[in-house]
Amino acid sequence: MAFEALVGINGDIITKSWMVSKGAYQTEPFIKEEAGGIVFFAFRPSFTAKDLFATGNKSPFGEIKMKRVEFPCMRSIGNNVDATVNEAFLKNLELIIGPRTSFHASVQRAVDRGQVIVFTGHSSGGATAILATVWYLEKYLIRNPSVFREPRCVTFGAPLVGDYIFKHALGRENWSRFFVNFVTRFDIVPRIMLARKASIEQTLPCVLGQLDPTRVSSTQEDDEEITEFYKTVMRDTSTVAYLAVNQLIGNGQAFLETLSSFLELSPYRPVGTFVFSTEKRLVVVNNSDAILQMLFYTSQCSNEQEWSLIPFRSITDHHGYEGLVQSIGIKLLNHLNLHNLLLDGENSIGSALNDLGVSTRARQCIHAALEAEKQREENQKKIDSKKDKIVDRLNWITVEYKPKCQAHKNGYYDSFKVSNEENDFKANVRRAELAGIFDEGLGLVKKDHLPDGFEGREDWINLATRYRRLTEPLDISNYHRHLKNEDTGPYMVRGRPSRYIYAQRGYEHYKSKATGKLAKDVLWSKVNDLNLGLQPEEIQEMLKISGSECGSCFWAEVEELKGKPYEEVKARVKTLEGLLDGWITEGEVDDKDIFLEGSTFRKWWTTLPESHKFQSPLQRHMMDETRAT
Repeated sequence: MAFEALVGINGDIITKSWMVSKGAYQTEPFIKEEAGGIVFFAFRPSFTAKDLFATGNKSPFGEIKMKRVEFPCMRSIGNNVDATVNEAFLKNLELIIGPRTSFHASVQRAVDRGQVIVFTGHSSGGATAILATVWYLEKYLIRNPSVFREPRCVTFGAPLVGDYIFKHALGRENWSRFFVNFVTRFDIVPRIMLARKASIEQTLPCVLGQLDPTRVSSTQEDDEEITEFYKTVMRDTSTVAYLAVNQLIGNGQAFLETLSSFLELSPYRPVGTFVFSTEKRLVVVNNSDAILQMLFYTSQCSNEQEWSLIPFRSITDHHGYEGLVQSIGIKLLNHLNLHNLLLDGENSIGSALNDLGVSTRARQCIHAALEAEKQREENQKKIDSKKDKIVDRLNWITVEYKPKCQAHKNGYYDSFKVSNEENDFKANVRRAELAGIFDEGLGLVKKDHLPDGFEGREDWINLATRYRRLTEPLDISNYHRHLKNEDTGPYMVRGRPSRYIYAQRGYEHYKSKATGKLAKDVLWSKVNDLNLGLQPEEIQEMLKISGSECGSCFWAEVEELKGKPYEEVKARVKTLEGLLDGWITEGEVDDKDIFLEGSTFRKWWTTLPESHKFQSPLQRHMMDETRAT
């Protein structure tokens, strides 16, 4: 059987992953084995309620936000929202990843030897494997992808772990390809986290006891609870699937928003590749929206007699991965994607979906998910087609507008603020054109109308950074030209457009991956080096209310500082000066503009006390510009 759809995964890896996962049932809390130069880490599953819903967690689905300091990539850049994951699963991971644990030491040895690592697990052990893979990606691969080996994650009947942001972040970083999740048709565990905790907490202990392969038992009372549990999980799953597909097709949006406002819906979504198994086939699906629909529709029945048996089949299927793995070499493999839609024929994806019991209605829902992905790709092409226009407008500002302004000794910030020349009018037209393009793109990102990977594309990060550095000074100039600061408030508090905030976050994220540190940690360190005697929380608050977080906001900070008593803003002045050299080096600000004789900055700086100017790191720049003049 061909495994091209499963990147880096073959039959031997799948078989070994299952064998090690099975061996982890009796371990505390993981097992490690090596085979063919590959190191397998399998995690022990748990079948107690507290390991699905953390004790003390008051949220309806046992969820919690991931800490950005520990998982800086697991967030939405545009919306600045951290990923949500199941707290119990995250706690299981935290117990083993400390720097002095045997697991951490074992992973480090494998890394030092340059070995490929596969994280694996059955049931909730698979959830730990997923989070362990994310931890490895954040700790190792992100620092130097050319040195550290790419990991693999293979799970069997694992519950869902994280929300849409979790899925989105993995897609943005191109990490989704590392995760492969095997699911037997009726296995209840991959669907459990779509149900509300309150609706299943009474029957959950009984069902978990049945799911535990080390202590299977059955009574008539258990049968009733299993049936009730299955119905409850599938009812909640149907609601999630129904609302999700209607959002994809934009059907009754106002009604859906109203319904979602008071109806508790599971935040969890599938990540990576799912492989659904039937007696004859394996169906590979990469699209998270399509997988969500299949989790509901493949577990449905075709008649009343079958319905009475499915709740118990949902338990036995969770114990059925041994048979799946043993037969994997003789099963047909079908890949459901944009290029292989619901076609008919004996060996087609349509035939495979028939084997999974997918109805006509289900096919429509799956098709809607794939069409939504196709539309995202079309939107991306539309945005990409505007790159040349963006570059053309930015080149005009760089090559024509700025040099002509600098010839008048006041720079393009001050020239635009006065707007007495024809070129200032042309600059305003280009500023408006560029704002429209970037606002359009940002709107698509926020609405999930672009592929996950778009947010992480280096070409767009670089282009957005160049745009922010060149045009935000014009926006700040325009803001103060029209005295909006007097009516609305400071630019950084009330006036800064989202397109610049988004562009800044993208650039900071890109830099943080290279340095291994959050951009703001680096900034605080630089401010500390100025010996202002401030505590970290004071620095954070000062940067929050000032423009000093971002070089392209330099002029906004200057406008806020000028006219204020020196003693009142002394710390902010020193912070601005201390950061300026770095911004000039990085291209965040243009020293040719800010030190010119007629610039707003130079005129204000010359009013500072002589004692300050004498010790200022900018004294050299001022002297150089004076000599040049």
